[in-house]
Amino acid sequence: MNLIKKIIAISGFLLVFISASAQKNLNIKTVFENYGKQEGSVLIELAKDVLTHYTKISQYKSMIIPFDPKIADICTDAIAKDIINGNIMMESKKGGKTETAYYCLHKKENVSDYEYILFTNKNRKITLIYLSGNFEPEQLENELNKLKNLFIKVNNKRIKL
Repeated sequence: MNLIKKIIAISGFLLVFISASAQKNLNIKTVFENYGKQEGSVLIELAKDVLTHYTKISQYKSMIIPFDPKIADICTDAIAKDIINGNIMMESKKGGKTETAYYCLHKKENVSDYEYILFTNKNRKITLIYLSGNFEPEQLENELNKLKNLFIKVNNKRIKL
């Protein structure tokens, strides 16, 4: 009987761990890890408690880095792998390279949240955004507009996102 309790406890733990691991299986996770903290980059990750009062977005992570063709290719390759089962919501290309794009990935497993990747490669900078939330793809623009009114404090200074 003790063995059965251990198996159930371990199974429960694994289920919670797997469902809580958003972005873990995505290729863009490595892009954030490898380039988000390099010199000249800006990495922002907003906590759920900051977001839930203003929007249906439950996770938000963004990275802005100076343009580098190698990193741009790494980003687009990672995105291409991540959207295999997803949808292209909007994609704008210039010279055969993706300039601006919004992608909706599959729904997160066992959860009603959708995952989104936003990418821009303009004005000598690359912006990569990962977000998830309990809203349909048609509501993405509306949820992003709500973020414009969100302020955060950094070193006692109020910063508008």
